[in-house]
Amino acid sequence: MEMYESEKKRKWQKENTVFIGVKLQKSTDADILKFLEGKQNQTTIKLALREYMENHKEE
Repeated sequence: MEMYESEKKRKWQKENTVFIGVKLQKSTDADILKFLEGKQNQTTIKLALREYMENHKEE
């Protein structure tokens, strides 16, 4: 019996991805929340982290 597409997707995600959650406080992180408004959060956060990593390479 062949797996359903959703089962294949869950299996692939389990083997190939890691979930990292970020909880932001409305009062102290309002600037971040405003910046992310209307943007694709995951893409924006990944780009910001890559830029940060590039600027903070260990020597």
